[in-house]
Amino acid sequence: MVWLDEADLDAAQSLGSAFDRAIDSDALLSLAACELARLVGADCWSVNLVSLPSGAVQHEAMPPGVEPTGAFSELVSGAFRHPLLWPHAVRPRAAVRLSDAVEPRRLSASALYAELLHRSEGDYGISISVRPHARETVVFALGRAERDFSERDRDVLDVARGPLQTAVREAGARRRAERALAAQSPGTAVVLLDEHGEILRSTPPAERWLAEHFGGAEHPSWLPEPVASWLALPPRPPLVSTREGRRLTVTLVPGHPHALLLEEDVERLRAEALEPLGLTAREREVLDAALQIDDEAALADQLFLSAHAVRERLERVEQKLGVHTLAEAVAAALRASA
Repeated sequence: MVWLDEADLDAAQSLGSAFDRAIDSDALLSLAACELARLVGADCWSVNLVSLPSGAVQHEAMPPGVEPTGAFSELVSGAFRHPLLWPHAVRPRAAVRLSDAVEPRRLSASALYAELLHRSEGDYGISISVRPHARETVVFALGRAERDFSERDRDVLDVARGPLQTAVREAGARRRAERALAAQSPGTAVVLLDEHGEILRSTPPAERWLAEHFGGAEHPSWLPEPVASWLALPPRPPLVSTREGRRLTVTLVPGHPHALLLEEDVERLRAEALEPLGLTAREREVLDAALQIDDEAALADQLFLSAHAVRERLERVEQKLGVHTLAEAVAAALRASA
């Protein structure tokens, strides 16, 4: 790391205080990208939500209109097709400059450069990422037209990554907790406690998850002993249990000392829960694979089936579950299997 002066360190470390103005997690991501661009003097910037299982990207570029309409979706089919995104989709890492991720001469001859980066004044780029969730990373990509980003720029972004990671994770946890309380978030549940640590309210299927992973409690309003012991001893890092292909993570909801967020990451669906829905073993097989892969062509490769066979099975699944897309089918299966 090059020597950063006191002003650089203060600006990067105090980035978190700027996020108090954000009214929700989406606003926080936009605000964070703007603040990062201000730190290093970028002309354009983007927020990219990358699904780690599939590499699918939700992309928003700023300032509005900076990119040619439709250019990103046409040229970047997934994170691994963009040199500022793929390094962060592989593993968490420090800031990455465009000139370090791809050889400049090769980049300048590409359609990505000619049709997107150059036209949006992003000839030079740099990116950092945070991981709000085990299955997702958020990549902030910054660009400018006239000079490359320096070692100082990379180092100041790396210092800023700490408070940014904390803010994004906390905002994401609060959003998932709110969705769970509204019964709209498969794989997520919330337990609300009183000041004595007893259960006031829990959303389905919180109590069953706790019992399956940590054993039954001595009283209906009590937490299982391993969870109660964890709660009693700060600093309370995430409590994780893995059981029969199901990984449960228990955390305190940021800003809510009496609320527990439970998130179950499922490797396979519970067959006994799906049988009443009329799904066959082959249809369940497709849904199990779709937990990790959300692209039909990739599903066909994984299952050694034709694309037509996969589509036929998915159509039957969607009809039986009363949904219209693969994502909706997976969400419905998770709710039934929870």
